[in-house]
Amino acid sequence: MPAAVRTDSVREALRPYLGSAMVDGTAVAEQAAQALRTYAPYRDGLEDVAERVRRTLFDCLYGVLGPRMAVRLDDGRMLRIRMQDLPEVADAAMGALFEGMTVYSVNYQTLKDYSLRTGSLSAMRALYMRYDAFQPPEEKELMARVIRERYPRERYEGWLADA
Repeated sequence: MPAAVRTDSVREALRPYLGSAMVDGTAVAEQAAQALRTYAPYRDGLEDVAERVRRTLFDCLYGVLGPRMAVRLDDGRMLRIRMQDLPEVADAAMGALFEGMTVYSVNYQTLKDYSLRTGSLSAMRALYMRYDAFQPPEEKELMARVIRERYPRERYEGWLADA
């Protein structure tokens, strides 16, 4: 069964990367949510969905912003979205898919495999927050350590326990 993906969840995930004006004033969140809703586990790997979301984000942003690809963030800074930034932005949107997935063993294994292959912070967040029944405490602590070492604090602050 595909996951329920709420456009509001995608908006919240994209806001730090694209700013409220872009997220709320254009169709970027809805189009990204639509790309996420196409996920069918019997047909797609999560890498396929992430690539669809990345392409959707690029197409939408380029259509609105043109070649400059500059957005105004909520703190007033102007930020140029580069091609190498899009996988991180797409991963943030993927979090809405992961949050909508039913917590059971097949999804646990799918998310775990995906996070190990790609280093997806959104997948690790879902595993850390929602899949306690499937992972031993040592594994969860190892994941927390990897997150702290690999990502800036602002990316996990608020949901990863301090240690």
